[in-house]
Amino acid sequence: MNGNTNMRTTQQVTEITGAPAQIWGNVLVPARGTIIVKVTGDTLQGTTKTGLEKRETWIRIQNIDSAETLEAPIYALLGLGGFLAFSALGQLVNQSFVLGLILLLAGAGIILYAINNKRRYLAIYSHRNAIVVFMNKSPELYQQFAMNVLALSRKLNAPINTQTRQPQTQIQA
Repeated sequence: MNGNTNMRTTQQVTEITGAPAQIWGNVLVPARGTIIVKVTGDTLQGTTKTGLEKRETWIRIQNIDSAETLEAPIYALLGLGGFLAFSALGQLVNQSFVLGLILLLAGAGIILYAINNKRRYLAIYSHRNAIVVFMNKSPELYQQFAMNVLALSRKLNAPINTQTRQPQTQIQA
C-alpha cells in the first residue's frame, strides 16, 4: 500500500453533503435539494434545503446509536424492467415479433441501468431521530464521517475518571 491510502483512513471528515431523503411509504428516495451534515462541538447539525424550505436538525452526538450505509439497486426500475421483459415474452409468442423484441431490449436496458446506478446512502440514528444523506461523492468519505461521529460518541459517553491518582498511604516502621 502507498502513503495515500493511509492518509484516507486517518482523515478527519467533519462535514458531508448529499441529497436529502424523502420517505414514500417504507422506502427512502432522494429528494431535490441538498443536505449538509457537520460536527459542531458535541452536536451533529443537519441543514436541509429543498425548494422553498430550509430545515435545521441538531442531534447530541452522545445520543447517536448507530450509523449504516446502504447500496442497493433502484427497485422500482427493476420492477418496470421485469414487467417489460415479461410483456415482451407474451408479444414474441402470440403477436408481434418486432414489438416483443423492442420491449425485451427496453426491459433489459432498464434492468441493467437499475443495477449499475445504485442508490447509496448514509443513515445516522439517534434515540429519536435519523439523518439520511444520499451520497453524491465517494462512499469512503461518508464511511469515514460515520466512523468519526461514532468515535466521538464513544468518547463523549466514556465514563469520566474523577480520581486519577490514588492517595498514598504512609508506612511507618
